[in-house]
Amino acid sequence: MASMIGYKKTYLPLEVNGQQKQIELTEIMLEPEAQSLAEVTVTARTPTVERRDGALVVNVENSTLAAGNTAMDIITRSPGVSVDKDGNISLMGRQGVTVMIDGKQTFLSAEQLANMLKSMDGSNIQSIELNTNPSAKYDAAGTAGIINIRLKKNKLEGINGSVNLSGGYGRTHKSNNSFDLSYKQGKTNVYTSYSYTDNGYRKYMDLYRTAGQGDALKIFDQLATFQNTRKAHNARLGIDYQTSERNTLSILGSGYFSRTADNSMSNSKIMDVNHVIDSTLTTQTDGLNRFKNISVNVNNTFNVDTNGRKLTTEVDMARFEDNTNNYYLNDYFLPDGTALRDPEWIQNTMPSTIDIQTAKIDYVHPLGKKGKLEFGGKYSNVKSDNDMGFFIHSGASWEQDAERSNRFVYTERVSAAYAIYSQKFNKTDIQAGLRMEHTFSDGHSVTSQQRNKRDYLNLFPNISVNQQLSEQQSIGLSYSRRVNRPNYGNLNPFIYYIEPYTYIQGNPFLNPSFTDSYELNYSLKKRYNLSAGFQKTRDMVGEMMYLDDQTSVTRVTYENIAKELIYFVNLNIPVEIGNWWNSNTNINGLYMAYKADIPEAPIDFEQLGIQLNSSQTFNINETLRLEANFKYQSPLRWSIYKIGSNWGLDLGVNKSLWDKRANIKLVLTDIFYKMPYTASTNYANLNFWNLHREESRVLRLSFTYRFGNQKLKNSQRDIDNSEKSRVGK
Repeated sequence: MASMIGYKKTYLPLEVNGQQKQIELTEIMLEPEAQSLAEVTVTARTPTVERRDGALVVNVENSTLAAGNTAMDIITRSPGVSVDKDGNISLMGRQGVTVMIDGKQTFLSAEQLANMLKSMDGSNIQSIELNTNPSAKYDAAGTAGIINIRLKKNKLEGINGSVNLSGGYGRTHKSNNSFDLSYKQGKTNVYTSYSYTDNGYRKYMDLYRTAGQGDALKIFDQLATFQNTRKAHNARLGIDYQTSERNTLSILGSGYFSRTADNSMSNSKIMDVNHVIDSTLTTQTDGLNRFKNISVNVNNTFNVDTNGRKLTTEVDMARFEDNTNNYYLNDYFLPDGTALRDPEWIQNTMPSTIDIQTAKIDYVHPLGKKGKLEFGGKYSNVKSDNDMGFFIHSGASWEQDAERSNRFVYTERVSAAYAIYSQKFNKTDIQAGLRMEHTFSDGHSVTSQQRNKRDYLNLFPNISVNQQLSEQQSIGLSYSRRVNRPNYGNLNPFIYYIEPYTYIQGNPFLNPSFTDSYELNYSLKKRYNLSAGFQKTRDMVGEMMYLDDQTSVTRVTYENIAKELIYFVNLNIPVEIGNWWNSNTNINGLYMAYKADIPEAPIDFEQLGIQLNSSQTFNINETLRLEANFKYQSPLRWSIYKIGSNWGLDLGVNKSLWDKRANIKLVLTDIFYKMPYTASTNYANLNFWNLHREESRVLRLSFTYRFGNQKLKNSQRDIDNSEKSRVGK
């Protein structure tokens, strides 16, 4: 019997006996039959967490728990990710993460990146991709790997868009609102989006530390309250135009503007060895930050032929402007409340600009049916100009302190080339790549006339082997080498004032650190993934603290302090119970060790730890969905610091309306308020304990409405394999 949609079934009688070894069939002709096929609706649920192309992918586009949250909130709740009090992001227990947006490096300092992510509306995010062992196609920067934020992009014909309104309250107000609109017709796709955030943040700090020895011991017990308001505008406008059947030109312009007002009040009790109060210091801080980013991206993709040859070229230009002004008022009191001395007024001005230009080219060339060769190059030029002024109020005017003011200009140029060979042999896939990067950097302290230039060439190999054991099982082994170049902010030798007994100072003599990473991965049914890995970092760049027992002043800086060893085991378990319950649990086990032969105080610390992230989705009916997310982190270690444990539970409900064009989402995060950040150390003459409690328990309500055409045309139903060729593109 032969059959096909739109044709009548046709039967052909056959006679078979034991003597026949071959049967020769005659031609079968099918007769057309007019049929009317009703519309077919295909419904698929994307798992919240999945492993794809060597990366752990968190799909947040339709997640209830992403409603009303910022990009930083979503990243913090991703598997294996943690963020410290200063905004430094760790992946699988390791710092040195490169954060990218749509496959493009941000080049921002930890503080600048944290501020931007806290202002980015989570409703514009499609997925978060966590890649601990990226291929040679990616920049070698980021010893812990890459976190790529993939933004939404329209693939629907006609006019369509969405509106998102979100409000919330914890201890202060939250408001994230966005609008996107797109038009796709034939060869042209035009899209635009705009978001506005107005979020308040309140956090608390408890700091206990000692200085001096014996009877001269001093105890500092500090309590501080921080409150800020961040308002931000984020806009994008882009066009994709198919200049021919094989060529597509894309232009994207984006702008980001934020204004943050910071206010804090701290009270420090200074006591003797018997906990008798000697004096009290209160510090009031008022700060204002204005941040602006304008960027343009031009991308051209040319499919050379239908066999898979493809040439991609891309140019990026971006400018960041960061302007911060901080005012400090220090008051000193005796135990009875009388003034110990006159109040101290201090002002910090920190204007800085960052200009970035990058250009790259990538080419894919198939080798037969099962092989592929990729190669390309990239050039990036980054220039940062930071002019910090330190002023003391004297009499009726401000006088600049020349010793604590400094202009620092940093230039970095990286030229890179790479080649990747991929081949499939029966059930074995092999990929081998090599990336070469030449780095030139120039750190110029204009004020002190100090200059540090570096010029070095490095090779970064990458290899992976994947073996299909059966239809249900596969195993893979990968290796990569990566680099962590010092942040230009950490290279700046200026003194950043925190309060009279604490300041941060850059180190112009920092060297890059290199990491060798090995990973073994086992996959069952293409769903359950078990990976184990080992990472070794030489000359790790770590935060160090130095305490002057005589003055009780603590200086924080960065140095190449130690060798870092990280062993990890990661298990991802997705479970589907019927159509009503979907679960995904990610467990990450860690062994962390830090070693350094420092004569005065050797470093030899180790720690076992675990990170757990479990998300549950309950489909009550076609229009009602419940979600829960539980996250736990055991005590961890980072260099000389012990990091405390924390855990949190989030709950959310999603109700669909109007033929699923609208959604109402209600979310409560960190219900039990158990997500503080604690750090402590007892190293050399340092002894301190620090607790930061963010405003993590927040109730949010959001409303989303999608309008226009929401259905794919037949030609759009094919899976775009280019999305799988690299994370973020």
